[in-house]
Amino acid sequence: MNPGPGGSGPKIDWKRTLWILAGAFIVSSLLIILFPGLGTLWRLAIMALLFVIVVPMVDRRHRK
Repeated sequence: MNPGPGGSGPKIDWKRTLWILAGAFIVSSLLIILFPGLGTLWRLAIMALLFVIVVPMVDRRHRK
């Protein structure tokens, strides 16, 4: 994104981003260990579903 003249770009919450990446790594590792025959598309679908469910719940709890 180009922020334009005089404006600053979008702010990234690095701490939250790193937590999400760490959580995704742990969950995907557990899926690989627990279900070795699970296909890549199924793993991606499960990760996307968890992201859609868990991140809004954490955001709501964080804002309170």
